[in-house]
This record gives sequence, C-alpha cells and structure tokens, in this order.
Amino acid sequence: MILGLGVTGVSCVRHFVGRGAVVVLDTRDQPPHMDLVRNFPQVEYHFGSASNSFEFNASDVVVVSPGLPLEHPLVQKAAHAGSRITSDVELFLDAVASTGAEPVFAITGTNGKSTVTALAGHLLRALGCNPGVGGNLGEAALDLLRTPRDCWVLELSSFQLERLPAYPFAAATVLNLSDDHLDRHGTMAAYGAAKRRVYRDAKRRVFNREDAATLPSDAASTDGRACHSSDVSFGVHTPATGQWGLRMQAGQRWLACGDINLVAEERVPLAGTHNLANALAALALVAPGDLPQRPAQQMQLRAGVESFVGLPHRCVNVATRGGVRFVNDSKATNVGATLAALAGLGRNDRRNVVLIAGGEGKGADFAPLRPAVGRHVKAVVLIGRDAPRLAEVLHDLAPLERASDMRDAVRRAAALAACGDTVLLAPACASLDMFANYAARGDAFAAAVEQLA
Repeated sequence: MILGLGVTGVSCVRHFVGRGAVVVLDTRDQPPHMDLVRNFPQVEYHFGSASNSFEFNASDVVVVSPGLPLEHPLVQKAAHAGSRITSDVELFLDAVASTGAEPVFAITGTNGKSTVTALAGHLLRALGCNPGVGGNLGEAALDLLRTPRDCWVLELSSFQLERLPAYPFAAATVLNLSDDHLDRHGTMAAYGAAKRRVYRDAKRRVFNREDAATLPSDAASTDGRACHSSDVSFGVHTPATGQWGLRMQAGQRWLACGDINLVAEERVPLAGTHNLANALAALALVAPGDLPQRPAQQMQLRAGVESFVGLPHRCVNVATRGGVRFVNDSKATNVGATLAALAGLGRNDRRNVVLIAGGEGKGADFAPLRPAVGRHVKAVVLIGRDAPRLAEVLHDLAPLERASDMRDAVRRAAALAACGDTVLLAPACASLDMFANYAARGDAFAAAVEQLA
C-alpha cells in the first residue's frame, strides 16, 4: 500500500511493480503524476473519497509519503488495522543493508541540506567513489537503487526522520536548526528532536559546534567538544585538532582541519559565510579521519571544493546592473536561511542590502530577523500572503514597500538600491501562495531582473 502520489509515491510504485500487489491511496481527486502511474495498469488506485473507504489489514505493508503526518486519518486507520507502517527511506536502507551495506551518509538540518548533500556527493566523486545522491533532494531514495553504487548520500527531512528507525550511517549531520515546519511539528523541541534522530547508531556524528541545538543529546557540553572519539564538529571559527573550521594565516582565511589548511576562502565558489560552513560540513562528513596523513586525499578534496558549481536558487548571482548586484536565494524559505544570507552578503560598515521577502510563513516567528535587518538592510520590499506579518515586525527598522508581484518587487528594489548595494531575494517564507514552488519564484526573480531597463 502506498499512501500519497507525490514524487515519493511514484518512486514506490516503480519499486514495487512486479513484486506483488500494489495499491495507491490519495485523498486528492486529481493527485500529481497520475499520467506516470497509469503506465502501470496492474496497480490499483483509490483517489479522493474512494481512498477513505479502503480497508487495511495486518498483512499490509503501508509506505507513507513524507508529506503525510503520522496523525493523518489513513495512517491512523492502517495502524489500527495492524499494518506495518514504513517509509521509502526505511525500505531503501533495508535494501542497502541486505545487499552489501555500502556506506550511507545522511544530512539534515533546517538550511543548507541540499548544498551539503550535493557537495558531499561531489567530494566523494573527487575521492574516486561512485555515490548515489538523493532522498529529499533530486532522486527519491528507492529510485537510487536502480543504479549500482559504492556509497550513498541522502538528504533527509524532519518528516522523513520522525518515522525512521536507527541506522548505522557512515556519517550523519544536523547542520543547523531554526524555526521551520512548526505547522507540522508544533514546537521547536519536537522539530529538533526529529532532526537529531539521524545521530542514533551513526558511526560518525558531525555537528555544528556553534549551534547547540544540533549537538547529540549525549554531548558532554554545549561548547562543541566531541563526546565520542569518532565525533567531528565544524564551525566558522578556528578549529581544534581534528575538527573543521576557518583558520587565518598570513591575512587569508582557509577552510581547515585542525592546523591543516585545505582550501583558501577565495577559491571557494559559493557565496557567503554560511556557505563556507556548508563546505566545512561536507568535508567533515566524507574526509577520512586520518586526513593529515593523507596528502593525496587532501589534494582531491581541495579540487572537489574548488570545482563545485553549486545549486540553483541558493545565493546565486543573477546579474549586476548599474553597480547593483541581484542575488537569487529563493530557497531561503525560512527565517534561518534569510539570516544566513544576510550575514553572508551584508556589510558591517553600512546597510547595503535591499531585501525582497514574504510569502507563506508556515507559522514562523519573524522577530529573529530584526537584528540582521537593522544591521544590513536599507529597505525591504514585501510580497505574498504574510507580507502584513513581516511589516508588523520590521516596520521600524527600514523603509518598507509592498509589491503586487515579483516583477513589481524587483522594479521597486532596483529603484531603492544604489551602486555597491545588493538586491537579495531571500523571502523567509514558502512560495506556494504565489508560485508553484521556490524554483518558480527564483525564475520569476531572474526574469524580472532581465527585464529591467
């Protein structure tokens, strides 16, 4: 039984066809991807109200899509019938464990997951490995199994982790934690607990020593000291021996492991200090523990970082017009991501950012934006459903304007910016009130910049 016909549901259909009876349930009358699954006429479908009358039994294996909460009526109905409740990620890990147990690297956190996942895969390829990369990013977990690999890199969301049993990941990390998905989890405590589930049984736990919420529950202190001998920390300050951080030498900052300088900051192709932290996290995940004694691997990792292109809609320089830089960070769908972008792109000597923000706030508290907006932002252009909530929080910090659409927002922001400034799309909100997804929002921003006179 497959509950939910999103990307995950379709991957489950492909995986199970030919292995037994497959039934797909979705409470929507017209779920996405119906055209794809109809290529499998042997699959039984129950959509809309028909899904509610389906009867489960104890012999059923029910694969729940991550978008469905455990409290969903269909999930509860299956549980009461004694069905096995599982997920595509759990089935993927079962398959990996049964066919050779290739190492699996797991990445979660509020912001930067996709960048770190993609970079970790890129670094593993630089080390000569053949990784499969996916999960919450790109290919769904079960689709990855269609191609033989020697290791795996999974991006995992809190939705996927809240129902995942412990697994001996080769390395696992929680990158950072800030308000997000509270409409699903209810509290930050519950959200953080779901994220930290990734550490259970992990052979190497990689945590952000500058974000106490990411530390494993058995950490000896909140200062980032390792609790287990295999623990590794990262952060943007000077690292201790065996840890990862930024190190100054001869006036230049380096990505470093202890006192081993690996990559000069100017050679990192990602914008912003937050992306330096992302690069450090990826290195901490995949680098061998005895890296100081492995000069060849040091060279491979250096080349990997320097050749990484990055992902769309994540602090991407779109254009420079009249000395004004336009940066697309549409993937900044929560407050923490916007704070990271402002910290990475803002100047300390003057307010140099015109911020475009707003959309669907998912119940988040916008108050943590105040210090960064007060420090770095010269004006704010608001869009979307929760623009009034943002205006209420930020009204006394910088001039505010309300835009009707993205083209209007870019036009207003460009008029407010001067030479040397940055127009930054970092909405701190989801996009679904105005766009199909964050990528469509970012594309609209880039198109609007292109249309500027």
